[in-house]
Amino acid sequence: MAKKKSTSKKIEDRSVKANMNALIGLCACVVMILAIVIFIVNLILDAVDQSGGVVMNVMNLIKDIALGIVVCLAAFYFARNKKKAFKITVYVCIIVYIILVFLGFGLSMI
Repeated sequence: MAKKKSTSKKIEDRSVKANMNALIGLCACVVMILAIVIFIVNLILDAVDQSGGVVMNVMNLIKDIALGIVVCLAAFYFARNKKKAFKITVYVCIIVYIILVFLGFGLSMI
């Protein structure tokens, strides 16, 4: 027979879920706002035949980092209660993604 969770453990689990949902929602909102701003600024710059330069590159970098955080957190949160093989696959993919981000960021600085 399975053990019942204590009331404090249930409350803690709900709190962790609420915090994770809030973090994922915040990152998703940041990505959405930045994507819209970058899209509009790119349209304006294309209309006047100019490039965005460093400012646009920084905004794109922030957008890409926030998007990566949203995807990784959502995948991690989704995989928590799945089978072991699925969890391992998701965790390995998250680690590979993080390594590729740092490699890409390092190579772009050269």
